[in-house]
Amino acid sequence: MNFPANALLLVSLSLGSGHTLCATESQPQPIELNEPSAVLLESAKLPEPIKRVHPKYPTNMARKGAEGWVQLNFVVGTDGSVNNIVVVDSTGMEGFEKAAVNALKEWQYSPAYVDGKPIEQCYNKVQLDFKLTGLNKGVRRKFKRAYQGVRDALDKNDLGLATQLSEKMKDKGLLNSMEFTFYSLLRADIAKAQNDSVEELKYVKHIIRTDNNGEYLGAEAYPLLLNRMFVLQLNQSQYLDVLDTFQRVETQANNQENIALLEPYVIKVLNLLKSQQVISIPGKVKQDGDWWHDLSRSAFSLNNVSGNLNTVELRCHNKRELYSVATDSVWHIPESWGRCSVRVSGDRDSQFTLLELPQQDVPS
Repeated sequence: MNFPANALLLVSLSLGSGHTLCATESQPQPIELNEPSAVLLESAKLPEPIKRVHPKYPTNMARKGAEGWVQLNFVVGTDGSVNNIVVVDSTGMEGFEKAAVNALKEWQYSPAYVDGKPIEQCYNKVQLDFKLTGLNKGVRRKFKRAYQGVRDALDKNDLGLATQLSEKMKDKGLLNSMEFTFYSLLRADIAKAQNDSVEELKYVKHIIRTDNNGEYLGAEAYPLLLNRMFVLQLNQSQYLDVLDTFQRVETQANNQENIALLEPYVIKVLNLLKSQQVISIPGKVKQDGDWWHDLSRSAFSLNNVSGNLNTVELRCHNKRELYSVATDSVWHIPESWGRCSVRVSGDRDSQFTLLELPQQDVPS
């Protein structure tokens, strides 16, 4: 099955125009997070895995030849056990999600220590893959027909029909990694045609997480997918992800021309992170009720909320805290907490803007 080359072409690069702080009716109030239980990372001994349990392949999924993956976020407790497990993303199969969570519960670490005392380690991520060997992993005929139907609708710019047909494909089930890869490519292209960059990035990530060595789309597609992800992350102000993606670009063989193309934008990102500009990130609560973002700064606020948001959870290297949403407040994170992810929970499709603030914009 051939995929359209123009679906993966690099689009225009920009740092966007969303880096100004929107005026609000009231002065944001600072939320000073507790410092005493946090410690400098330089003095910490990080946790080390001592027991990892492979997830059990669900029997019914194996019989069907189903494959998938699950990404999880978790906390390593002071006794080295794993707790507070959250499914961040997956191929959408509940059986795999349950198996992944159950396996991760059995993992054991030697805990992190500071000054001889164990501490929690709260910034941990893992992807567990479910792949079968020795099977024909091509796509089914009915999948190929459905794929071509969606592609034809896209070629005619009938986005309504393309969306409808792609939803039917999902409802009928995606069997293996190859089918999920091509389905994600369709959804990314539909989102691009609809100018929905958030949804497009979601599905481009799904392609890369499933086909990270070009097994299904071909080795020549992988660098183009990385470029596409780089651009989408850049234009959505996901700057730590931009830097991570560029590191992956640098590992590609015979890729000097591409590195030279992207490097000026990496320099702009690094300068922006050091600047006094406000960084604006669009947020939208997913179907499972949350939204995740890796913070590049130690202060942030939530603005322009449309819908209902419930909680803000911070998961940092050595600290985890949960707060009620306050749209007129600024969260100021102590430097000693280390790198942090923020998890915003609320009603599905609720939208908002997360503003990452430079130090001078944090009220004292």
